Amino acid sequence: MADTGGVIVVGVDGSPGAAAALDFALAEGAERGSRVQVVTAWLGSGPLDAPDSADQADARARVEQMQGEVVARRLARLADQREDAPELDLVVVHDYAGRVLVARAEHASMVVVGSGAPSSASQQVLGSVAEYCLRHVSVPVVIVPSPARLERRAAAAAAAAEVG
Repeated sequence: MADTGGVIVVGVDGSPGAAAALDFALAEGAERGSRVQVVTAWLGSGPLDAPDSADQADARARVEQMQGEVVARRLARLADQREDAPELDLVVVHDYAGRVLVARAEHASMVVVGSGAPSSASQQVLGSVAEYCLRHVSVPVVIVPSPARLERRAAAAAAAAEVG
């Protein structure tokens, strides 16, 4: 049963996992007839990180440019495949990504995030933002694995099949 309407919130940070999450959110938004809110949050540090700082304005401009480029690439892919794109809202916020996504989720039907890229030394399965969303969001959270993680999993399964 397809859900109609609502807003799908997706976190985008420029990573391959976030791009995969955006692909999922765009497809889901088109299928459900939902708006997709593309949210990019960033934190800066240092004494110049005040609200009126020129450095912060420059940082915001770079983040907005990155977000716009990621969205444009994904929309071009949809156009090449002759698929419809849902209506989009682009949001850039200077704050911790998890906190921003949780706040945006209050008026959403779903939150979509990439799984993060834990290092080989890490036992962490999810990225910190994905885990934060799982713990604090009151709507369904979809965690999309990065393409590299899927490729590693497929290669491991193929190697196991050859041995077995």
